[in-house]
Amino acid sequence: MNEPLSILIIEDDADTLNNLCDILELDGHHVVGACSLAEAKVEAVRASFQIVISDRKLPDGLIEDLLPELIQTVRGSDIIVITGFADMQSTITAFRMGVTDYVIKPIIPDDLRSTVRRIADKKRLEAELAKEHAFAELVLDTAEAIVLVLDLDGKVVQLNPYLEQLTGWRPDDLRGKDWFDACIAQEERERVKDVFFRTAHDVRTRGVVNAVVGKDGRRFPVRWSNTTLKDHRGEVTSVLAVGVDISDLTAAQTRALQAERLAAIGQTMTALAHESRNALQRIQAAGEMLGLELAGNQHALHDLKAIQRATEDLKCLLEEVRSFAAPIQMRPTRIRLCEIWRRVWDDLAASHASRDVQLVEKIETCDVEVEVDMLRMEQVFRNLFENALAACHDPVRIELECAHEDGHITLTVQDNGPGMSAEQLEKLFEPFFTTKQSGTGLGLSICQRIVEAHRGTISARTSTTGAVFEIQLPREKPCGVEIYTSSQR
Repeated sequence: MNEPLSILIIEDDADTLNNLCDILELDGHHVVGACSLAEAKVEAVRASFQIVISDRKLPDGLIEDLLPELIQTVRGSDIIVITGFADMQSTITAFRMGVTDYVIKPIIPDDLRSTVRRIADKKRLEAELAKEHAFAELVLDTAEAIVLVLDLDGKVVQLNPYLEQLTGWRPDDLRGKDWFDACIAQEERERVKDVFFRTAHDVRTRGVVNAVVGKDGRRFPVRWSNTTLKDHRGEVTSVLAVGVDISDLTAAQTRALQAERLAAIGQTMTALAHESRNALQRIQAAGEMLGLELAGNQHALHDLKAIQRATEDLKCLLEEVRSFAAPIQMRPTRIRLCEIWRRVWDDLAASHASRDVQLVEKIETCDVEVEVDMLRMEQVFRNLFENALAACHDPVRIELECAHEDGHITLTVQDNGPGMSAEQLEKLFEPFFTTKQSGTGLGLSICQRIVEAHRGTISARTSTTGAVFEIQLPREKPCGVEIYTSSQR
C-alpha cells in the first residue's frame, strides 16, 4: 500500500462530497472537503495537499476558467476534475493548463481509487528520483575529482565545480566549447582525442593520464576513467570522463627521483671531493710557483692568472655541488630578519655600485625576532637578490614585503624584471635547472632546502611587473633540525 496522501475535494453537492470523502478515507488518506474555490483557498492556507479533486462546475464558475487561480492556490498538487458532461475541447484545454486526470460521473469507487493510486505511484517515483538526483548533485559538488560530460563531437555538456576549483575554468567558460582545444595541450591533443573516440565507440578506457591546461596556463596531470552514456534505446549519446588530479603523486615521484639523483651525487662527490681538492691545491701551488718564475713576463702572467681564475671557479663549483649533497645542520639564533637581509643587500649593493639598484622595504608589521640560522638565511637572501639583479635591467627595483600573522612570518621579494614562463616556474626549484648561461642551477634548490629546514615554505610566481618569491617561516625555533639527503640516512 502507498503512503497516505493529503487530498482536498471541492464539490458543492454535499452528498457527493461526503461519498468521495468516505471512499478515500477508507484507504487511509487524509481528506478535507470544500464547497467552492473560495472555501478551498482558505483550506489551502491551513494545509498543503498532494491531490485536489474538483467538480468541473462550481459555484464560482467552470473549472476551465478557475484553473489558473486554483493552480496558483495549490502549487505542486495534482488536479483531478470530476464532470458529468465533458466535451473534447474543454478536456484538451484543461489538460494543457495542468490537469492530471478527468473522472466521469457517476463515480465508480474503484476507478477513483485507481486514479489516486496511480498519482501516488507517480509521486513516489518523483520523490525517489528527486532524492537520487539530489544525491548525485551532492556527489558531483563534493567529489574531489573532475566529472565531465562531452557530446560525441567533444564539446562540453556538463562539468562539476571541482574543475573550476582546480583549473580556474568556470562552467560558462567551457560549456558548449571544444574540450580538446580549450583544455588539452597541443602536443597531447591527438593522443587524447584518440582515447575519446575509442571511448565513444563504447570501449571503456581507464588509467589514461594527460595534462589539463588551467585558465592561467598551468598544467595539472590528471588520470582519467572514461565510459559512455546511453539513451533509452541503448545508443551512445555522450562520454562521461572522471579525472583525478595526480599532481601530489607526480610531485612525490619527482621528489623520490630527485632523492635518488642526490644520493648518487652525494656518493660520487664524497668519493671525488678529497682527490679533487688535492688536485686543485696542486694546481694552485704549481701556479704560484710558476708565477714566481714568470716574473716580468706580463703576457705569460696574464695567461697564468686566467688559469688560476678558472681553477678557483672550478673549486667553487665543486664546493657548491658538494655542499648541496651534504646535510643541512641548523644552528638557530634569535634575530630580526631585516638585519639579515640588510647585511646581505649592503654587500651586494657595494659590488654593484655602478648600477642603478634599489631595495624598497615594506615591513610595518614585521619588526619581530624569529629563530633562524643566520648564515643559512643570508644564503637565501643572497641568492634571491643576485637572481633579481641578474634578471633585471637598470633601474632595478626590488620590493621586499614582510608581514607577521598567525605565528608565521611571510616574506615577499618582487623584482621589476621580465618574470618567468609557466615552464620555468614548474622546474624552478629542481636541482641543476637554470635560466642563466653559467652556474650549476643549485641556488634555488639550496634555498628551498634551507627554508624547509626551518619548517617553512618557498614558492614563486610571475606578476605583471616581474618575478615574485614568497617565503613563509614559523616564528618558533625550528627544533635544531638536521636535514640529510637519502644517501646519508
